[in-house]
Amino acid sequence: MPDFLISKILNDSIGNLDTNVTIRVPEWAFKPDHWSVAFLRGLSKLTYSWKNKCVWEVGVGTGINLVVLRNQALSSNWYFSDYDARFVPLAMRNLLSSNGKRDGLHPLYGSWDLVTPPSRGGLKPPRVDIIFGCLPQVPSEIDLSIGDRLAHYYDPAHYPSAHLNALGLGLVETLLIKARDVLAPGGKVVLNLGGRPGLKSLRSLFSGLGYKPTLVHKETIPQHSGTSLASLVALEGNGHCDFEFFSDCKGSKLINARKAEKLRVERATVYHNIYVMAGTLA
Repeated sequence: MPDFLISKILNDSIGNLDTNVTIRVPEWAFKPDHWSVAFLRGLSKLTYSWKNKCVWEVGVGTGINLVVLRNQALSSNWYFSDYDARFVPLAMRNLLSSNGKRDGLHPLYGSWDLVTPPSRGGLKPPRVDIIFGCLPQVPSEIDLSIGDRLAHYYDPAHYPSAHLNALGLGLVETLLIKARDVLAPGGKVVLNLGGRPGLKSLRSLFSGLGYKPTLVHKETIPQHSGTSLASLVALEGNGHCDFEFFSDCKGSKLINARKAEKLRVERATVYHNIYVMAGTLA
């Protein structure tokens, strides 16, 4: 089972890290990548205000976020869940190996569909101040033979918004809707979002569901070379506004999905933004 030294993953960019802290990542787990680093950089800008709050990570994975953030907001209560029931025990092991204390940890075992508890066991969702997560934003109906990790995908059949599923935002929309039932007044949802639909569309998603959106952090990262953009090209061809990609790593040369897919097929690197966004219940 591989070990990952967190300080190396984050390029020492967040601070307050024990350079000897590692996380365990089995072969079936999602390996930290550009998205992980960008999200942690964004989250680290917020945790100063999370002290004494009840915080819930939806889709905890290996627990890398909590390993870092728990050291920045020590007195918070941390709930964590995942759709894959194997991840919460893994995250708990990583958390205990990095800190050794159970104080403030509230693992939610079993398979949680966003904030909906497993059908068996009589569990109820906690009442929290903050929900955060990095959710899959690529529908699983695309070709999975390309070798991209399954953690990137979600099944659009479970999420009825056809328009938002086409943009990869059906799962995100569902969380924003369901989160209202478990958030305290004035609660927040913080999400790591691919910028391909454009910042204006992402802001509209939050505001349309009753949240006041705030941009917390932005980074430009490479588009995964194995993920086809054909569905976005088709949408542009049918009159959808152009999607947001870049031909340079600084995010200054804007291109649409048609150009981005052409470059990708030609094995050139294309880029898109990641936006860490917070939505506050109005």
